[in-house]
Amino acid sequence: MSAVSVVKCESYEQGKVDRAVRESLKLIGGLDKIIKTGQKVLLKVNMLNADPPEKAVTTHPALLRSVIRAVKEVGGEVLVGDSSGVAYQSMAKLWRVTGLKKAAEEEGARVINFQRVEEIDNSQNKKVPILHLAGEVLNSDVIISLPKLKTHNFTLFTGAIKNLYGCIPGFRKKELHRLAPRPEDFARLMVDIFSIIKPGLAVMDGIVGMEGDGPAAGSPRKIGVVLASTDFVALDAIASYIIGYNPFDIDITRVAAERGLGEGRLDEIEIRGNNLDEIRIGDYKLASSINVLLKRVPGFVLFIFKHLASWFLKIEPVIEKDKCTKCGVCLERCPTRAIVMGKDYPIIDRKKCIKCFCCQEFCPQRAVGIRYNWLAKKLQM
Repeated sequence: MSAVSVVKCESYEQGKVDRAVRESLKLIGGLDKIIKTGQKVLLKVNMLNADPPEKAVTTHPALLRSVIRAVKEVGGEVLVGDSSGVAYQSMAKLWRVTGLKKAAEEEGARVINFQRVEEIDNSQNKKVPILHLAGEVLNSDVIISLPKLKTHNFTLFTGAIKNLYGCIPGFRKKELHRLAPRPEDFARLMVDIFSIIKPGLAVMDGIVGMEGDGPAAGSPRKIGVVLASTDFVALDAIASYIIGYNPFDIDITRVAAERGLGEGRLDEIEIRGNNLDEIRIGDYKLASSINVLLKRVPGFVLFIFKHLASWFLKIEPVIEKDKCTKCGVCLERCPTRAIVMGKDYPIIDRKKCIKCFCCQEFCPQRAVGIRYNWLAKKLQM
């Protein structure tokens, strides 16, 4: 039976985080069963944008410090890496503003940017037959995912598996959104990446998560927990359940479980640590996605109207003119080139838009909002 440790942690005070991480690792058997002395251990942080830790967009530096300390205690050589794919900001700025570089270097870890590309055969996926993954990832002995517990307007939830998307260097992520435009297509792609990388451990920052329009434009929400597991599917199932999802509503979790890459059934996952009833949040604001709303449509209705659903339920990105600075980031990040710069602000071509919400995810001014039609608003209530 898969095991997930769930340990309460009320704040980012370093001593408290150290104790929670230490306990979470002990509950799943300890790091010495995963890491051997002298192995190169890559900590894959979630560093989406140049946002400070209090915004709850990125892995918190206090959690990173704790995991570095734990890895060094068992003799691992620690690397900390990511690739945000944001051209308008230098990686140096991201590392600095998030506080992750300072935390890593003060703890004696080396910070790396994922730049070296290796082509990997992925021919079982007809939409994405070749993957370009970071050589720095593929050549590490052990990979540990350090995700932030957040909602996500495209995938509903972003956790341990979704965090591995940063193992695709640079702007290649944008191309993959174009090749896998539907949430289920993207879920299969993420599970392909997961199955190739084969990470050994995930430690999730759920002390303060993000609710609402994640992964970048939502609001911080205190959850007060650190989770850890060697089974990424089980960890994501438990984390998504804590904030109010049925785990198999998350396509990535469901597809990974169907492929036998982990356990997604709650009754087959052993919880070690705090009781889930003490942790679960009943009023967590979930993602504003058409995929969420379709779960609320009765099955027989959805069967009849499934091909017309996009006509009845409309949730789409919209430019908030009063916030927009015409920086052009949304144009750069749109995988289908659905956005062009107008006279006063960017304009979205609705026929080309695939509703991946990359424009919202990467807008530095949070100037991309979400517009709902009448039925979508009603289903949200």
